[in-house]
Formats: sequence, C-alpha cells, structure tokens
Amino acid sequence: MRSRLFLSCSSLAAVALVGVSVLGACSSSSERPSFTDDSGVTPTQPPQQTKPDARPEDPVDPVTDASAEADAPDTCKRTAPSNKCGLAPQCGCTLAETCEVQDGTGNVDCVTAGLAAMGAACVNTSGCARGLTCMYGTCHAYCDNPGSACTVPKTGGCEQVKNTGGVAVPNLSICRVACELRDVTACGASSAAGTGVCQVDSAGNTDCVKGGTRTVSQPCTPTDDCGPGLVCAGNAMSGNTCRKWCRVGMADCGGTVACVGFTTKVMVGAVEYAGCP
Repeated sequence: MRSRLFLSCSSLAAVALVGVSVLGACSSSSERPSFTDDSGVTPTQPPQQTKPDARPEDPVDPVTDASAEADAPDTCKRTAPSNKCGLAPQCGCTLAETCEVQDGTGNVDCVTAGLAAMGAACVNTSGCARGLTCMYGTCHAYCDNPGSACTVPKTGGCEQVKNTGGVAVPNLSICRVACELRDVTACGASSAAGTGVCQVDSAGNTDCVKGGTRTVSQPCTPTDDCGPGLVCAGNAMSGNTCRKWCRVGMADCGGTVACVGFTTKVMVGAVEYAGCP
C-alpha cells in the first residue's frame, strides 16, 4: 500500500457572531494507497469500427487492421516526469482506470477506478469514478491551471494541493466542487466510505470534504464534525452546536424563525448564509 501524499486541507470558513463562532473543519486520511476520485459516468466500450469501404460480408484483413492501429498517432498529452498517462484531460489509461499522481514529485500512473461520483466520500481513489482522485476525503476532478475556473461541470476553481510544509505538490491540482450548503445530498451524504459535506471558505468557495455525523443541536468541535447541511456555531455560554445552514432573509428555518446573518458575513456568490437559531 502506497503512502498518501502529505496533504493540507484548503482553508475553510471560520466566521463569528458577536460572541458566536462558526467552525469549519475538513478531514483527510493520513494514508493514500494506490487508488483506482465526478464525472460519475460509468465508461463504456467504444463501438467497434469497420473500414468505410468494407461490406459486412467482406473478410477482415488482420495484418492491415493491426498496422493501421499501430500507425495511429498518440494524441494523449502525457504528464511529466513519468509520462505514463495524462491528468487533465485524462488519457493514456484504460476505460476502467484513472491517471493518478503517485508521489510527492508528481509522477503519474494508471490505477483502477471505482464508482463514487464527484463530491462523494472516499477512502482512496480506487473508490472514485474514472478520472477522479480522492482528496480531502471526497472525490475530485483533476485540473491543470490553479487559480482559474475549472471547465468540468458542477465545479468551481482549480486549487493547487500543497504538502504539510506548504509546498505545492507537482501536478496535483483539483477542481473544487460547486455544492449547495443546505443540500444534504450535495456531497453524496453518508456511505460506507464516510460522510461528504459541503463547506465554504472565507473567500466564498464551496467544496465537498469529509465531514461528521453530528445532527442538529448536538455539540460539535473540529474533530466532531456536523453532518451534511449543517454548520457548527455557538458562543462561550452555550457552546458550539450543529445548526441548519440558512439563507439570510429567507424562510429556511421554518415558521417565523428568522435566519440572522453572522457578524462576519458568509457569502457564496450574491447569497448570504448563516445558521438557524
């Protein structure tokens, strides 16, 4: 089993009311074995091609066909230094594999893929669908231009992953997942691999990370995380508890209960979020 890369989570939101703090913690496994990370699409075998001028009853010339395949150009943009396959876009592996970063120097190789969709909880890349890597405890798509917007559907910006020393890991850049804080299924909810939750950082970027299973009103800490759709908030007198995310000014808390914003605003785009009282 291969040692996991020295990963550091992206900085998640720590926002506060007057005397109220909001904790955002993300978990990542200390190990990252060989993996096999949303597209969520199960790949299929391409249709068999026949020569344009061949009729169904014509015999197939295996020598000619083999030569044509051997002469076909390799259009895969392989990733240095190992050049065994390509990360973004994915190429050079079989339809049941993912091109994956193998170590802290950015070497890549093909590993067996799984079925979990982008944002869903994972233990390693072998649990994620083809083309996805397991990062921060959830499946993410690769990208190659940190700081820019990802082109993969349902994603946000391209983030450079760093080791625990704050140094960028070569070739290891992933797309943040564009998720809805209030949606309990936005990150696949709970599975045998763990619980995926949508969190937000101080810049308003959302992402799916591995969270906890604490429910509404239960106490919470950075090591006892809230489950999907919840935020950990509280004050010195009452302590921190899990509260439902809500949109300020909207009736998300039920009845006449108002969703009142935090002193430090939590914004995702033009929408302000807080926790229900």
